[in-house]
Amino acid sequence: SMSGDFKGAVKVLKDMLMWKEKGGIKFDGMAWKVANYKFMRLAIAYLLASSAVYAIPGASSAFISSSPWSIVLNEDHSLTATEGSVVISSICSELNVKTADGAVQDVNSCDLKGFQEEPTLEISQGGDAVVVTHHGMEGMPTLEQRFEQNEEGGFVVSLKVTAGGGGDWSTNYIAPIAGAEMVTKGGEDVDGKTIIVPWDNDIESMYQSRSLSSLYSDLVGMTSAYVTAFYDSGSRGGVVVGALEHTVWKTGVGFRAKARGLGEGGYGVRDLKAYGGLNGLKETRDYVEHGWVSSKGGEVVSPKFLVAEGDDWRDAMEVYGRAQVEDRMELPGGMKGPVVGWNSWGAQQFPATLQNAVDASEAIRTLKEEGFGGEGGWGGDAFVDFDAVDISLEEQVKLVETTEKNGQSAGFYLAPWSYFSDDLEATVECGGEVWNVVDLVKKNAKGKPLKVLDKRVLGQKNYAYDPTHEAVLCLAMDMIDEAAEAGMKLVKIDFINWGAMEGGSGKNGEHAKAGEGIETGAAAYNYGMERIRERVDGRMIISLSMAPTFPNHFAHARRIGCDQMYGGVEFTMNQLWGGWWQQEMLLLDPDLMVFVKDYIFDIPSILKPLINPWKMDEMSRVNKGVVHGGFYLAGDDLSNSTGVEAVQKWLGNKDVNEVAMLGEAFRPVSSPKDGVHVRAPEVFELESKKTGDKFLAVFNYNFRAMEGFEG
Repeated sequence: SMSGDFKGAVKVLKDMLMWKEKGGIKFDGMAWKVANYKFMRLAIAYLLASSAVYAIPGASSAFISSSPWSIVLNEDHSLTATEGSVVISSICSELNVKTADGAVQDVNSCDLKGFQEEPTLEISQGGDAVVVTHHGMEGMPTLEQRFEQNEEGGFVVSLKVTAGGGGDWSTNYIAPIAGAEMVTKGGEDVDGKTIIVPWDNDIESMYQSRSLSSLYSDLVGMTSAYVTAFYDSGSRGGVVVGALEHTVWKTGVGFRAKARGLGEGGYGVRDLKAYGGLNGLKETRDYVEHGWVSSKGGEVVSPKFLVAEGDDWRDAMEVYGRAQVEDRMELPGGMKGPVVGWNSWGAQQFPATLQNAVDASEAIRTLKEEGFGGEGGWGGDAFVDFDAVDISLEEQVKLVETTEKNGQSAGFYLAPWSYFSDDLEATVECGGEVWNVVDLVKKNAKGKPLKVLDKRVLGQKNYAYDPTHEAVLCLAMDMIDEAAEAGMKLVKIDFINWGAMEGGSGKNGEHAKAGEGIETGAAAYNYGMERIRERVDGRMIISLSMAPTFPNHFAHARRIGCDQMYGGVEFTMNQLWGGWWQQEMLLLDPDLMVFVKDYIFDIPSILKPLINPWKMDEMSRVNKGVVHGGFYLAGDDLSNSTGVEAVQKWLGNKDVNEVAMLGEAFRPVSSPKDGVHVRAPEVFELESKKTGDKFLAVFNYNFRAMEGFEG
């Protein structure tokens, strides 16, 4: 009888034949014969071989380890990756190279002029990867594409570049996948879609649903930060492409829809590239270009990217979340989550006082019997978080004493990479030294301080600190030490996306730690956040507020979207639709639940009749918190009876709180409607991993009652 491996090879060959007949794969006659012949040989090799990766010596195709993904080296030096009905063809790799004299050259592995005639396809030593090497001619770099199996399915691809002739060089754009075309088959009534992921959660960023069948999506290029999915919304089958490493590069996935020339039931994309070097005012809030990464030992290695297919694109996105190179950081003291309690940045914000926090602690304590609270242990039953208001060490100690008396813990606010002023002549003092602020903020190559984009939108002139500067780190460490001394157990870290801006504190825009290899905004951000993690040292929950999606391995939680504590529930549900998979890495924070205030600003009475229909009811605000399964925080003014009564009414439902206490995020049942949309689907679901129970959450974003729902 045939072995499973041989059957796998035959299945791939049949799929290739089927797709050729239906027009899903484009080969010229000779190339198809060559590919067909190679797959026949590969099927025989599959039967005979016993190593982890199967290939015929001298052949131009191989399977990635024991996975069903095959890699074919084409005559034009491009590659084709195939698994079942998914075909990714014309895969090239590319980068730009800047030499010591400042000259910049674009290099592409499919540009036959710069490379020797025959690339090589080999099995790595140990048999765990397929390696395709494009040998550069004299003076040209050598490009090595590496394909490895991912444990939960799909493959991981990266690009290593070695400069020809040695010498110093650098790059600020590198793509292990470039110029590719992906086609696959959907259900009977195929509805190809993609998701556009924002780089951070600032400036009301939202996830976008785009159709892959529209002419607009065919003509206009799209870019998703970090990761995207291409899927059929009917059958839910799809392919995910996303970066797994984020400590040096800002990453993205670019493409256009392939709306024409598809076989029956097919959908796909063209001009597909997965790359490090994402940059731009719209894409990453950057005024200056992505930092140049210098070769080390004559080499530069790209970020790793995962390509994962699945019968359900939602499963594939969760695989992507679990596949990240950096491990998830567990909560302190054996705590399992969710984080329950109160935060002052809701109805009160800047006028909030220590007494407001003390009153909130007392009010929250009364809800414990109704299930609004944790299981005790480290952190107690709830957290009372004093946000964005400076309080003294003495006040911090008093808050901690109050919360501990009530079986709770206290939290504080930190914005380490932010300078909330336009006074660049000011000084700061730390560690016995005095520093000029202008020497700490990020600058461009001409030494001009850079204003952060999100505050410029509001007409403010704020600046970003360099996270690698010793004075900036000194200020942050002092605040952490003071809070830890007081007994704080949660820190909300805000506006840290500013620290990832390109540019540094040096006179030419270099980072303070440039001499230690910190050359990019992502690297500077990662450096600073690692120092914070080290200083916290497991004594507090680290919760990120305004922050990039990645890297996040130095935190326990992250706000999934921008501020939305009031009635605009659909905005937050858009964040869950596009980002629920982030629960694989940390707790999701949907922002606060406020019941006696509808907007972040006061609305003139004359406008309320026009705006009020879009404020969602109190029940929807509670459900918004429940379905995220991470942070479950009240935000009303609990120093007055109106706020207390509202919290007791809406957060006192034991059955609803029981679902929230599972600490599991719901995921979308469907996607927003066709086209370019920043809406949210109405229906979300959860099959609990803890209890096996199934839950359905239905939201009505309209200002009138609805009968039935889609999805």
